Amino acid sequence: MDASWWVEFMRWLGVAVYVSALVVGVIAAFLGLPGNPWVLLCGFAYSAAHRWDQPSLWVLLALIPVVILAELVDNVLSMTGVHKFGGSSKTMWWAALGGLVGAFLFSFLSGVTGMVGLVGGLVGFLIGVIIPPLAGGLLGGYLAGYWYERHQGADLEAARRTGWGALLGRLAGGAAKGGFATLVTVVLLVFSF
Repeated sequence: MDASWWVEFMRWLGVAVYVSALVVGVIAAFLGLPGNPWVLLCGFAYSAAHRWDQPSLWVLLALIPVVILAELVDNVLSMTGVHKFGGSSKTMWWAALGGLVGAFLFSFLSGVTGMVGLVGGLVGFLIGVIIPPLAGGLLGGYLAGYWYERHQGADLEAARRTGWGALLGRLAGGAAKGGFATLVTVVLLVFSF
């Protein structure tokens, strides 16, 4: 019996897993998570499985500075949002911590909202899984920035403004990281196939 069908099936399965992993990395980056390193790691794994030929090692090495730049831009935008609206460097750290805690706590809702979203199919499921940690991260960042400024003696309006700056900075940082992750993914796909 000819086993070439099995080899072809496994090849297509590998491609599907690779592309799916890249998409997960892009979504993670838009959510403010470290999606760019994940995307690059997927590229290294795929390249290693193809004898460092698809994509070539040189392409992967050239993408490392892009991934580092993406993470730096995210942090700069987050800090800029807090500072532009009157917050201190410590407020920025509190907002970042609040965002992580909020995303973590709200991620427990993802199972429920994902199952409810299944009524709408795969897209509904994905939206149901993504929205809670995203909302929790944004809300946590806002509340932590607000709380820290109030704790430091800022009036209500100044604390609200700083919390708003933390939220806008996280959104801008996530959008920038997502844009970089999309760029890295497109480059990897072009040089992989």
